[in-house]
Amino acid sequence: MKRFFVIPMFVVFLSGLILGAAAAPALAEKAIELKLSHMDPAGSKVDKLYHRWAKKMNKETNGRLNIRVIPGAVLVNAFETYQGVEKGVADIGGSFRYSRKGAELTGLISMFFAGIPNGAISTRILDEIREKFPAYNQEWQGAKELFLIAIGPATLVTKKKPLSTLEDIKGQQIRVPVREAADYLKALGGTPVGMPMSELLISMQKGTVDGASVQLYAIQSFKIAPVAKYCTLFSLYNPSNYFAMMNWDRWNKLPPDIQKVIDDSRGWFKREMVAAYDDGDAGAIGWAKKQGMKFTTLSPAERKRWFSIIGPVQDQQAAALDAKGYPATAVLKFVRERMDAYIK
Repeated sequence: MKRFFVIPMFVVFLSGLILGAAAAPALAEKAIELKLSHMDPAGSKVDKLYHRWAKKMNKETNGRLNIRVIPGAVLVNAFETYQGVEKGVADIGGSFRYSRKGAELTGLISMFFAGIPNGAISTRILDEIREKFPAYNQEWQGAKELFLIAIGPATLVTKKKPLSTLEDIKGQQIRVPVREAADYLKALGGTPVGMPMSELLISMQKGTVDGASVQLYAIQSFKIAPVAKYCTLFSLYNPSNYFAMMNWDRWNKLPPDIQKVIDDSRGWFKREMVAAYDDGDAGAIGWAKKQGMKFTTLSPAERKRWFSIIGPVQDQQAAALDAKGYPATAVLKFVRERMDAYIK
């Protein structure tokens, strides 16, 4: 009797093992893996936020969505991130839209934002542009939007003297990375020099350039102080094209409930990213002051002088884009109205 009882029990036990082994892969398949590539260094405020969002998505999908964050533009070059997401090299990408191909209005709006003091105001105006001018959104149809924001100012740092007046700019060799900003600098009396950020510090040490137009957070990231001793809090442009985007094919294959979790997170993600960049700017100012950097704010009268020179150049740039069928002049007029309303 015992023998007959043991054999059926053994069969049941063995069957359970086999069924369990067969079920394990099925359970594992429920976890969806996505690769997120972004340009910022590992451990930076922005990188930490991407990790927080990935963790939030994992938790809110009960472990069904795993997002692997790859910082430092290792997976996709920062200049090619948008195209990389379109092609599926990265499932999700975060970077600036560097290329003007297919994004001419997007790129020029960054120049129209010259003089805006922070990313919060820039993003607020950008959101209003997007509501009023569909041409901006049409340039972003190649991928699923998680957020689009503008960030803080590209200020002027100099080695030997502060730039407090137009006369101070005369003859100064200033590194400027964007063509339109170079046009502004030239009109103001400076000499624009093109070079990558990686070469800036050595060039300033050698005296090849007198200063540079750089984002505030980059002052700390690239240890520009104390080589550069002065910073003028006036921007030649504010990038209006920092994005987090997802490949359409990967998005469309996600279950509807996971899509909803991601969509519901977009407002939080956007607000946190704007704050991360503005906090990074504020932190960089504090760090630079400890290195001995002195900060200059233009007087209202001097600020008006600078804009009286930059304004006509902006008008010319807008008119050139109008000729290609874009509402650039109307956008520029709208930006100026919003700046007057928000910046006192």
